[in-house]
Amino acid sequence: MNTSPDDNARQLLLEGRVGAVFTTLLAVATLMMLWTWTENAAFAAAGCCTAVGVFAAGFVRARTGWVELVGGPLDGARIRSARAARLREEYLDLAVPGGGRARYGHDDTGRLVYRGRVEGGDA
Repeated sequence: MNTSPDDNARQLLLEGRVGAVFTTLLAVATLMMLWTWTENAAFAAAGCCTAVGVFAAGFVRARTGWVELVGGPLDGARIRSARAARLREEYLDLAVPGGGRARYGHDDTGRLVYRGRVEGGDA
């Protein structure tokens, strides 16, 4: 599988998200412990709202995943599925490392499949 040039940036971003979720869930546990110790319902409400926010953000993030390109010079590369879903034209032209552009289009199953090189580079 080909790796994109910004894999390191994605890995750092992923580590940052994991750290943020861990910290938020740790805060939820702390708020629940404070509720247990003080019997103040405000801590329970804050903890529940925080937990719901984390799960809602996770569901939204899961819906905006990635689509893998099939075939051609970008085989195995991933693009945002939101970008592919908003595709109004029949084809999506993407820049290829080393110059040029490759054309990808939807097949019968909805995957983005290689359709050939873009001639002229005006797309």
